[in-house]
Amino acid sequence: TARVIRGVKIGPSPAWLARRLQTLGIALVNNVVDATNYVMMECGQPLHAFDLDRLAGGAIEVRQATPGEKFVAINHREYELDAGTCVIADGERAVALAGVMGGADTEVEEQTVNILLESADFAPLSVRNTARRLSLHSPSSYRFERGVDPEGVDWASRRCAALIVELAGGEVVDGVADVSSGEAERPEIKLRFDQ
Repeated sequence: TARVIRGVKIGPSPAWLARRLQTLGIALVNNVVDATNYVMMECGQPLHAFDLDRLAGGAIEVRQATPGEKFVAINHREYELDAGTCVIADGERAVALAGVMGGADTEVEEQTVNILLESADFAPLSVRNTARRLSLHSPSSYRFERGVDPEGVDWASRRCAALIVELAGGEVVDGVADVSSGEAERPEIKLRFDQ
């Protein structure tokens, strides 16, 4: 899913949020990024906030990387991607490694005004392979590697959008881009009464 929040004011997080994240060992960044981290720790669903105005074409898509495609992560290191690596891209380039880490080109900074908030469910094996291949592990990859609740994707997005508005102002644009494939199949759980 993707939601747009317009007119935010980036600044430090309030003391209550900063204390909670510091207690968990999560580094403070700013009120918007901290909100995504807080909701991830609250419900287990990783989220990512992009600076909407820095996305070429004002949109994102999930696609496979091209062989040798370059990507600069929010840790400001450049990575060369293998063909088939799952990325989130704008109209020109990869802007996030799906389920692992966002990119420096579209990170939320002090001058950011408009946000695109992404919440998704990525295949655990794909995330694990990318994180290991690049030696790039994150709190998000840790959760995706173990599987997230597909029914929590939209809830976490709505919760985070509301928290961002509370902390940074702005207004959530009506509607949500939802490209889910419908309800996830739930595996049958067999119980043996003799055990």
